[in-house]
Amino acid sequence: MSDLKFKVLSLKPTSRKNDYFDVILENGNKYNFHEKSISRYNIKENQPIEHKVIHKALDYTERENIKKKIIVLLSFRQRSKKELKDTFLSKGYKIENILNVIDELEQRKYLNDSLFIKMMASHLIKEKKLGRYLVEQKLFQHGIDFSVMDPIISSLYKKYPQSKTIKEILNKRNISKVDSLKNKIKMINYLKRKGFYFDDINTIIESY
Repeated sequence: MSDLKFKVLSLKPTSRKNDYFDVILENGNKYNFHEKSISRYNIKENQPIEHKVIHKALDYTERENIKKKIIVLLSFRQRSKKELKDTFLSKGYKIENILNVIDELEQRKYLNDSLFIKMMASHLIKEKKLGRYLVEQKLFQHGIDFSVMDPIISSLYKKYPQSKTIKEILNKRNISKVDSLKNKIKMINYLKRKGFYFDDINTIIESY
């Protein structure tokens, strides 16, 4: 089937997309190709096109589409490679095309997991006031390797010490020495849910 050829009856720019073309074949099939696919595979009106070339042009068009959408997403904020992969898989794009684009953008420095870690961890530590355990767990969900995240998180916690954050939370919730044991246990559990380790919590509460 890959050696079948079809004559291109019509090749016209898509009215709503300047860089896409509608291609109609003699068998009645209609395709939408990116202009780079048109030039790359030498697709011309009144000329035959092989079945295998059609699929190559469709894959190339899909990669260009993925690339454009990723760049738009990155214009708002950095994204992890896993987040992008999962997003485009859920939209029905081919995994091989997604990974191809991600690899290309990473080589071109558009994608950078270190920048993503710093952006996300800074938000979780500074704004959400989360402890290290929960920050690491949220980054693990993005497929980030511990060896990559560890030095970045450590550096951020030097800038925003967990002990200081715990004290800020205690002050905000008006916890005092005269509070009942029951309330202190509730506060310890609350801080543990925010990702702080018990030893760190206990040390601050004891000296608070």
